[in-house]
Amino acid sequence: MSPVISAGHTAFLKYEIENGDARRKKTALQDISRLYRQGFHLKADSRNAFEQLINGMVLAHADEKVVRWCLNALAQFGTRAGCTRYVELAMQANEGNPEIVASAVAALSKMYNGRLEDIEALKTVDPMLRVLAAMQNTDPQKLDLSRMKININTADPQVLKLALITVGLNRDVENLFDPRHANGQIVKELGQHSDDIVRQYSVWCVIENRRLSIGDLGIPFSDLERQPSNVQAKLLQLAAEQIEDRKECHDVIYRGSFVSSPEARRGLAKGLLNRYYDGLEEVTIGWFDVEGDREVKGLLAEHLARFSDDCPPYSDKALTIAEAEPDLKDRLLLGAEQTNLYGMLRGNSSGNGTLDLFQIGDDLETMFRGVSIKKEKKSMKALMLAAAPTDQQGLRLDEEARDLREQLRLVQEPKRNVEVEHRWAVRTNQLQMEVMNVKPQILHFSGHGDHGLLLFEDSTGKSAEVSAEAIAG
Repeated sequence: MSPVISAGHTAFLKYEIENGDARRKKTALQDISRLYRQGFHLKADSRNAFEQLINGMVLAHADEKVVRWCLNALAQFGTRAGCTRYVELAMQANEGNPEIVASAVAALSKMYNGRLEDIEALKTVDPMLRVLAAMQNTDPQKLDLSRMKININTADPQVLKLALITVGLNRDVENLFDPRHANGQIVKELGQHSDDIVRQYSVWCVIENRRLSIGDLGIPFSDLERQPSNVQAKLLQLAAEQIEDRKECHDVIYRGSFVSSPEARRGLAKGLLNRYYDGLEEVTIGWFDVEGDREVKGLLAEHLARFSDDCPPYSDKALTIAEAEPDLKDRLLLGAEQTNLYGMLRGNSSGNGTLDLFQIGDDLETMFRGVSIKKEKKSMKALMLAAAPTDQQGLRLDEEARDLREQLRLVQEPKRNVEVEHRWAVRTNQLQMEVMNVKPQILHFSGHGDHGLLLFEDSTGKSAEVSAEAIAG
């Protein structure tokens, strides 16, 4: 049986998706996708809660990268019954964006077990893009690969990127690019491609593909400072994870800690999450003290906590950080799981940041309720109905939900606790069922409307008018 993502890590990911800015949301969605690729999975009730949360974001969020990673996450654990409609609507709303379309194709292919011919929404998608995207999580034997001929000298960079993603995910067929050359040889050659994104994904392939190694890297580490920040980020992550010679690795990590791009330094810090060797603290502790990017500091704090049993100075530094920078305690606790430091951090907890999420054990019902509930207080139920019809202007419904949770959290000594449940992309034929099932004392609507009129969705995702009196009745 595959291992379960821990309750603390689950809580952290949920908090980041609900409360973080676009970059933090994207990073959390990337982490979920990575954990699933590594064989981990969410508990059933957590998975259902994440599915509902992400379904709402994929239609309502304005950031294209967040939408794409929502789709990539649904491709890992989304269900056909629960997600198909949301994925298809997201693809329709972003039909001019090949990256989002490809992510939607991959998600639908997984949900339909590779039966692309059964998915009406895919019939207008370019055949090459459709097959390459489906290969990300579908057995190639279920796909028609007869027209899969990719000339790296003439192919569009988007096609090359999709092919490299397939290689990186270990879903490629051998000689995908050329019948005469192994995929590793082509990945190495694409490291010199003129397109920055293609070069970035060639490095990512070496990080992710089990059959590739640093020997297949097409960019020497000596060229690090001459690369754009997106390529630097992947090069530094690869160096931190895979360079075996400690002297060489130490040199690249030291250089990387001084690069000007926060994106590149984030890549380096991410690579250090699973790497420690004697003497590394000579770089990391001093780097933490001068680092100005909060995300980099968070990753470094997680690294220090994760290897605190191996390096006493790390344990001391982590405790100092917990006192001086309480907003990083959640990252420290995340890294400290299964270490002696974890108990010390818990013992010193002052309830700042998201620490309460890490102190509730496996009580996922409370974790996903959105508002911590004390049994001695009476509770009220609030139901937030959200709708963003595809024929209306896009809204930041996830931001409104976050603001509502934040306002409730800021109420000091409330006489009643408010339990908030969310329903996203609500259709007119769901209204009565949702209200009857939840039985809320408070009904909140987020979306489009006018005096006495609210716009929900019909079966195609377009606007359907409902009078406020009908809902109240």
